[in-house]
Amino acid sequence: MEREFYYSKDGTKVMVIAPIGDLEPITDIMNRHKYQYDNLLVIGNGFDLNLGLPTSYRNFVESHIFNKMYEKRIQEKRDNEERNQVKMKPSLIDFLYGKKFYERWYDIEQALLEYISKRPDGSFVNNVEEDKRDYVFVCESLVEYLASLFNTGNDLEQSKMMEKSSAGRLLQRMSSERNIVYSFNYTPIYLIINAIYGNASLETIRVHGKIEDKTIFKGNLKDNAIILGVETNDMNDIAPGYSFLLKSNNLAYRSSNIAIDLLNTRNVIFFGHSLNQMDFGYFEEYFKFLSSNADKERSLIIITKNESSRLSLLDNLRKMGISVRDIFAHTTVKIIHTDNLTSEKSEDSILFNELLTIVEKAYL
Repeated sequence: MEREFYYSKDGTKVMVIAPIGDLEPITDIMNRHKYQYDNLLVIGNGFDLNLGLPTSYRNFVESHIFNKMYEKRIQEKRDNEERNQVKMKPSLIDFLYGKKFYERWYDIEQALLEYISKRPDGSFVNNVEEDKRDYVFVCESLVEYLASLFNTGNDLEQSKMMEKSSAGRLLQRMSSERNIVYSFNYTPIYLIINAIYGNASLETIRVHGKIEDKTIFKGNLKDNAIILGVETNDMNDIAPGYSFLLKSNNLAYRSSNIAIDLLNTRNVIFFGHSLNQMDFGYFEEYFKFLSSNADKERSLIIITKNESSRLSLLDNLRKMGISVRDIFAHTTVKIIHTDNLTSEKSEDSILFNELLTIVEKAYL
């Protein structure tokens, strides 16, 4: 039998007759170093929900904290009316509450974009100073709500729930220098990681900021660097004076290498991210690359809740000008429904277990 060279996990070069379980072909080593990372995990709100954390905008808007915020702000406006003898115009807070009360619609960022966009008659909203105050109220209240989820006194129970979830099982296997996480959530992922691992290091980039420790443990709502807002390149359709709502104008906004890292990763995993219009700019270059460059070594793995969310996600790609057909033709695409992971024999469970194995094998 022809002899072949292999590398062991410690990097030692050995010569064997045939592959052995703990050894890896030299061609695999060479291919691996085509990429900076083996696995890049992009997490959206669906990831937190899978962990058992009620972090959706709907959860927040239906909470007592949102109602408390609204009542406090409305009372402040009434006091201003009495003090200044001037009728206050409806502002952003009234618009958001109306979305909740009348329309049962809860996507805050989409509501912000609608509020500051050009009206059908060509007019714009014009209440900048009041709306800035409303925006601060909303941000502080969202921080207060999310922080309250991590200071419940049920830490052990919460940890067990996270650990058993599919999101937790995947996160447990991500601890490698060949893996990286990009989080689009505000939740303190290091607390999640510690709850699951105990103590572990995992390179994590917080694209839209995070809740600070002093908020979680001391209730301080100030100085939290969360980036709530909208994003658009068409400033002609945005009301004058409202660019403070653009995410990329936020003082906490920082550069990230996400566009570069996506292109330099073998397996990209989206877990619980809808790929909606608001965040799509981060991924546009990557999906355009996938749709026009054949590469059998790359994999795109999408983890979503069910068939409805799968169709919505694929439709979002199409709305952004991406050919779903071409992506499937140029690279390996796997879509996993978390609702189907209860059955060990389901195709989704088989794909998910394969993914866990792939992620766990990442090493230098």
